[in-house]
Amino acid sequence: MDTQTTTDDAHTRWQAYLDSMADGGGSAVEFVDRLLALVEQSPASDVHLDPTETDLQLRWRLDGVLAPLGTVPKSLATNVVGRLKVLSGLLTYETALPQEGRLVSEASGAEFRVSTFPTLFGERAVLRSLGASTSGLETLAQLGLAKNVLEPLRDALAMTTGAILIVGPAGSGKTTTAYAAVREVVQRSRGGRAIHSLEDPVEVVVPGVAQSQVSASSGFTMSTALKSLVRQDPEVLLLGEMRDRATAETTLEAALTGSLVITTFHAGSCHEAIDRLVDMGIPAYAVSHAVRLVVAQRLVRRLCDCALEGEVSHDALPLGLDVSQCMGPAGCEKCAGTGYRGRVLLAEATTKIVPHQTNTLVPFAAAARDLVETGATSPAEIVRTLGWRARTT
Repeated sequence: MDTQTTTDDAHTRWQAYLDSMADGGGSAVEFVDRLLALVEQSPASDVHLDPTETDLQLRWRLDGVLAPLGTVPKSLATNVVGRLKVLSGLLTYETALPQEGRLVSEASGAEFRVSTFPTLFGERAVLRSLGASTSGLETLAQLGLAKNVLEPLRDALAMTTGAILIVGPAGSGKTTTAYAAVREVVQRSRGGRAIHSLEDPVEVVVPGVAQSQVSASSGFTMSTALKSLVRQDPEVLLLGEMRDRATAETTLEAALTGSLVITTFHAGSCHEAIDRLVDMGIPAYAVSHAVRLVVAQRLVRRLCDCALEGEVSHDALPLGLDVSQCMGPAGCEKCAGTGYRGRVLLAEATTKIVPHQTNTLVPFAAAARDLVETGATSPAEIVRTLGWRARTT
């Protein structure tokens, strides 16, 4: 039985359970247990629980897109969020401030990050599955990186100093790529290199890496922790994310003084990442000397097997995407009528670290063209993901 069949069966049982709760029956404990079991059996990355005036609306993120998951009676809504807070070690009486915690399923050991936030009609909660949606994506070879990205990345990982930046917006798979990169280093070194990580939070345990989780509430911030960690004789550092100037300065200093640093960064493209570091106050010469490689990426939905050949209309294609053929979404039972099933990585890389260089190339154009022409995805999905405007001339 494949993953999709298992997910469909679990979802059918879930809908039957929700129907049985329509009259307000059931308990919060049972509901949360069933919800966790459903997410564990699916490729969903997140579940949103949104309180409204009349009920608690549920949505889950499948292949990067939010889809309805049902509703919970208003009478049970507060208890459901409260149960999630209990399991993740949050303060149940604190409803006026945001909280964040970690939940481990008693049944399977699967881990989730729980975040709560006050709203007009009660507390909103978001449940994120840690590691489950990346099963089978543990190595660089499994990520589906194009040759012109994979080879420069492997070359950079063989270096002893410098920074490798993996950039993109939230939900673009940066952390998955970073973990795969550090696993490659572990495998190559066979225990011969001191590898450490600072993460917020630690999402996946990686054997061979000394992993630490920062905690702003206790003063163990990314910046302060990194200053101490560089005295631990590290050869390779995995940093969860550069979020501020202080962390960026310490990160690049470590990359210049004897460590190979793998880190993630929020930026729209390779060139934007370089320029953002300079705009944060990092000297251009430090960026040029410290950064070895920038990998920018997105996740786009993969066309289902039911895809149909599409007509190439250059008036409708996004800017910079010239293709000779394309496929389009059709819709079937396997893909729940969406025309898409799973996701594929769209990535580009550069070793030319020149801040504020005039760049006339459209980001991701070459990579997007390859995915469209091979039928992996559609022009419409490229537009949805990248936000390219349609060509008008």
